[in-house]
Amino acid sequence: MDYAFPADLARQVIDRWNTFVSRHDSPAPPLPGPRHLQHILETAFFASLEREEGRDLRFVLCCTPGLEVKRDGFDEVVPVVPFQSSRPLSVDAIRSLAPAASPSNAAILIQCPGADEIEPCRITGILNVGSNLARARSGRSFYHRPAPYALVIDVRDAGEMHIYRGGIKLASLRAGRLHDQLAFSGLEFLPISDILARGTSALSTRISGPAHEAGRDTSDFEWTALLNTILCVVNGMKEHAHGGTVLLVAPGAESTLPVRMKFNVDERVSVLADRFAGFVNSRHELAEARWLRKAAAVAADRQAALSYLQSATFVAEEDLADAADLVARLSSVDGALVLRSDLRVLGFGAEIVLDAARPVTAYEVQGQPRRSSAWPAVDSESFGMRHRSALRLVAVADGTAAFVASQDGTVSFFWKQDGRVLLKRNVNTANPNMIGA
Repeated sequence: MDYAFPADLARQVIDRWNTFVSRHDSPAPPLPGPRHLQHILETAFFASLEREEGRDLRFVLCCTPGLEVKRDGFDEVVPVVPFQSSRPLSVDAIRSLAPAASPSNAAILIQCPGADEIEPCRITGILNVGSNLARARSGRSFYHRPAPYALVIDVRDAGEMHIYRGGIKLASLRAGRLHDQLAFSGLEFLPISDILARGTSALSTRISGPAHEAGRDTSDFEWTALLNTILCVVNGMKEHAHGGTVLLVAPGAESTLPVRMKFNVDERVSVLADRFAGFVNSRHELAEARWLRKAAAVAADRQAALSYLQSATFVAEEDLADAADLVARLSSVDGALVLRSDLRVLGFGAEIVLDAARPVTAYEVQGQPRRSSAWPAVDSESFGMRHRSALRLVAVADGTAAFVASQDGTVSFFWKQDGRVLLKRNVNTANPNMIGA
């Protein structure tokens, strides 16, 4: 196959920079000139291959003309720890600084000269991005603070770089190939809308919607929040770097699962579903209070109640994220985690009991799933044991999909559509409420 390099990534970023407009009333932030951009990407690429005191280097670079960086769509300036003396951008400089700038809440600030200037790019400080953005991308926060409105390079693994213009991802380089990404991760999972709808239906008796919000808006929020919670569990499994499988089954389809459970969970307890219902109900109360405040002739008397509900929703969201992390950790036990789409954990350490000799044909989806597309068939024997087991289970079970995380952090998604077993590798599991995450 043809391999891509940082120079190819630079050309793709330049081609897309001004065509991806996140806000109609804002121009694109400054982009380094082609020579500087290629130098930045090459330096980041080679730094990603280095180690510092036995640790892999994972870091984020934020590239701007000066020290002041605003958030996407806001006048708020992102705090920065400026250096008294800047230093040239180099692999050695990144290697020494990366441990001091956690990619979960900070970025190394790179000052870039104009396109026609010959001065080199320089490292000028550490940007305090905050942890909310990284938490939101992994699904631990439904809402998020805007990203720095600049060129952002997120280096997540050796040779793996994700390029953002503000909060919108333009492209990524991974395993020597350029990758495109759907604008919303939720588009990846439209084929399992029925499984998710059966989950929201089962949860509906525990949720009270706002009286003055359009029913479509309420249902869209609940569907997206449910998917985000499931993806938060999947991302937690991925981050544990153990690898694992999450089997997602619709309520009523449990009996079709060919599994032997090592640890069954008492059906009378559902911590994740409880926390989800608490978060959604808090959000609905807040939405109703905001409507009443807007409709009231005098709004001041409603401010105290609104502030209380905002705090309650924030706490409920944290509780939900904690519960999702707890459930994700269960996948560390050998065997699959079985999660019903109404967020009730059926059990974990599940062994998939099927005839390993039975052949199963699967088709690999590339790009956006579309009905009746001529996807190429793949040999199930080319996968590892987890992937083969998940593929065979999805083939025989009703109302079931599977997420399989490899130890390298990539996630494959399996589902059944039009009688065929489909799979997608390197599926996007970011928060479906974020554009281009």
